[in-house]
Amino acid sequence: MLIIMGLLENHRMGDSAKEALIEGLVSGNIPHQFEVLREFTDHQGGRNIVGNSLSTAFFIPWIIAGPIFVILGFVALVGPDSEVPIFLTLCCIFPAGIIATSIGIAGLKGALGEMVNPDDYVKYEVSVYFNRREKYLAEVNVILDATDDDIIGDINIVDEIILSSSSRIRCRFRPGSDGAVRPDFNNFLLTDGGISIQLDHHTYLNDNKRDKIAKEWSEKLGVEIADPLIF
Repeated sequence: MLIIMGLLENHRMGDSAKEALIEGLVSGNIPHQFEVLREFTDHQGGRNIVGNSLSTAFFIPWIIAGPIFVILGFVALVGPDSEVPIFLTLCCIFPAGIIATSIGIAGLKGALGEMVNPDDYVKYEVSVYFNRREKYLAEVNVILDATDDDIIGDINIVDEIILSSSSRIRCRFRPGSDGAVRPDFNNFLLTDGGISIQLDHHTYLNDNKRDKIAKEWSEKLGVEIADPLIF
């Protein structure tokens, strides 16, 4: 069952690019005028056995270590032969044990809860289509699989932009964490007013490489680069 969600709402007469895209999405035959700039699949919900199993293995040591710190702190505080300063016990050992235990319990609760009582599973495909002639760009979400069979095949135009003099290429930069636990995020966007559509994603980039990618998108779409590029 194919349910078209929100595609025809506020549909402007004469918007031929949007109309052609909608018809192509419904029929499964996208017109050749549309170029796919970005496409990926993702999912939400479900038991996520692998990820939650790894999370469980990661947080169990926290639950074990936390009480150990608390016990050691108590022994250091009341033990007759203890040489550990009271300040160190009250300000470091006890808080470390309590924080570690809290983190472990919260993480384990979340992982086990998702496996025991998972949210409804939804697998979807996100595509960004570009019609150069009409200067039209749209981000489309298609549901490929789901716990609820009734929503499989649903199509939703998430955002759309008709390129104009106010359209800009921008880069949303988020620095990574120390020790490379989380890498840098460089998300290249097309923005116009309050609407943003992601075009590309990279991790570590120096300034020259970031500027080069922005210039490539600027030339491809025929819009200017924001100043400053990064936000």
